[in-house]
Parts: sequence; structure tokens; C-alpha cells
Amino acid sequence: MNVYKLKEEESMPFDINLADKRLYQYPESIQEVDQLSGEEFERFIFNYLKDFQGYTGYLTETEDYGVDIILWKEDNSMNRFGVQCKRYGPKTILGENELIKMQKAVKHYGFKNPETDKPNLILFTSAEKNQISKRGLVYIENEEISAYYREDIISIIKDLDEKLSRNKVESNYKNIAFETSKNKKGTFKEDTQFVAMLKKERINIAKYNKINPLYLVYNDKTIQEIVINKPIIIDDLLKIKGFSKANVDLFGKYLVDKIRAFLDKEPLETVPQKKEVNKEEFTLFLKEQRKKIAIYNDIKELYNVFNNKTLDEIVEKLPKTESELVNITGIGDKKVEMWGSYLIKEINKYLDNH
Repeated sequence: MNVYKLKEEESMPFDINLADKRLYQYPESIQEVDQLSGEEFERFIFNYLKDFQGYTGYLTETEDYGVDIILWKEDNSMNRFGVQCKRYGPKTILGENELIKMQKAVKHYGFKNPETDKPNLILFTSAEKNQISKRGLVYIENEEISAYYREDIISIIKDLDEKLSRNKVESNYKNIAFETSKNKKGTFKEDTQFVAMLKKERINIAKYNKINPLYLVYNDKTIQEIVINKPIIIDDLLKIKGFSKANVDLFGKYLVDKIRAFLDKEPLETVPQKKEVNKEEFTLFLKEQRKKIAIYNDIKELYNVFNNKTLDEIVEKLPKTESELVNITGIGDKKVEMWGSYLIKEINKYLDNH
């Protein structure tokens, strides 16, 4: 078999420069980040962590078990991290359910710190922190997820300007789309159902109490204050600009009950008086119940049932129904569905006997 060899005077058919490696083109502004697709945003975060933060790893496939990137430090491949990336616009809300998906990856890939046995989970999102739902924020805190929001993405752009010796242009860090969205919040158009209910009740109150014109009940600016502050007791109503004490005395309880019904809360007159309990004894009781729940549901870490901060809130609020329990910080629908009825039953037994 004849093997062709280049003669000394011959050259390669094309010129190559082995030092001329094709580099990833990083976005130069937060506006460019906003134009990335979800997959492009994942690649942006992955390359930054790999090129400038000392991590190595790989992007996951379509069936990613809730994480987009798997990372580890080059000198410690046993300690792995699962990263979820969310490229969101100014109107999108990141909820608890999207974050819960990351738990599949904890089980599948074993993302746990070998020293602390706690999950190694990271969130990068182009959304602002106020776009994370309340339950989402509680979940991030309870699960100890390292979260990086829009301001952190802007900091990455600035860091890349330094590391890549790029020109620093202040407009590249401007939060244009999101600032515009913030300015629109004052219109409270997202709460149209709440507004519609308050306008309907304004008519009912005016007719029943023979108040004319309508704005003497409350005007549109006061409706905006109600939507923002959500008064659920009469004292809260008195703090809202536009309500006189005379009007609150006249129809305040009626309006508060309508607001409570809209927010899925019991009527004001049926809200039970808070029962005084020995807080130290009740705390010990709840800790015992937490252990029982963990054992029965095969939950390894007690804080995954509820942490001590949540425990203190239960002691303070004394929830007696599942609807009251679900509103405790750190609980949420999923936990109530799993063991909420049991805990409420035990709490009510305890309160009846003490």
C-alpha cells in the first residue's frame, strides 16, 4: 500500500494557526442577554463558569432531571453541582414548581456536598428577585439553593468587560426592558379581577347606604391602595388613604369580608380568637411531630419537613386548618398534600387538651 507523503517543498493545501482557537462570543450587554434563547443562555452561563470561575462539567441533554448544567471543580470532581438556568422576560414569574424539578437531579445525579450532606443546587436567572413567587423564594431558602438574579447577570457582564479587556459602556448595564415594566406596575392592570370586585362592591355599598356620588364610597386611587395592601382586618382598612373613620364604621366590616372572600380567607366574624399556649411546650410538641412526619414519609433531613424558622411561625400563628397551614412560610401546597391533614389533626388535639 502506497502512503503519500508531503515533500519538503510542498505545503498544506490551506493555512492553519493552531494558536487561533475559536472563542465563545460572550454577550456584551444585558440587552444581548435578553435576546438569547433558553439554550443560548445556558451556554453563556456554562462558558462563563468554565472559562473564568475554575469549574468544569457539561451541559445536560433534553431529559435533564431539572438541571441544565453539571459542574465540579477540577480538583474535586466528587463534589458536583446542579445548575438550572432561566432566561426570563420582565413579566414572567418563576414559581415553586419549576424549582422543585431540581430535586429529581439531586436523587439522579447525587448532588450533595459530601461534607455537609446538603444539596448542591444553583439557580441562574435573568429575572429579578421580585419575579420569583413567594413560595419560590421560600423554597430557595429552605433547600439552600444558591440563587443568582438579574443584578448578578449584569455583574457578570461587567466582570467579562474586565477579563476580556472590553470597552466599558454604561448603557450595556442598563435594565431597559425591566425598568419600563416597573413603571407600568402603578396601573395595577394585572389585578383586574380584584379591581372588578372592588368596583362592584362600591356600587353595592353606595346603593345600600344611599351614598352619592360613587367616589364618596372610595375612589380609583383608593382601589389601587386596597389592591396593593390587601387589608384583611378593619384596622388595616383605616391605614389606607381615602377611608374616613365614619365610612369604615359604616361599611368597613362588610368590605373587609368581601376582600377576605376574594383572598380565600374565612369571614371576619368566624376567625377564632388566638388561644394562648405555652410556647416552649408547643415547640417541643412540634419537633416531635416533625420527627414522626420525617420517619413516616422517609424524609432524611428534618429541615425538609420544616425548618426552625417555619416552626416558630407555626407556634406564633397556631394554624387550625389546612388552608391556614399552607400560608405558613416554608410549607406550601406540596407539603400540605403530603402530611398537612395529619399535622393539623395533631395540633387541634394538642390545643383541645391544653
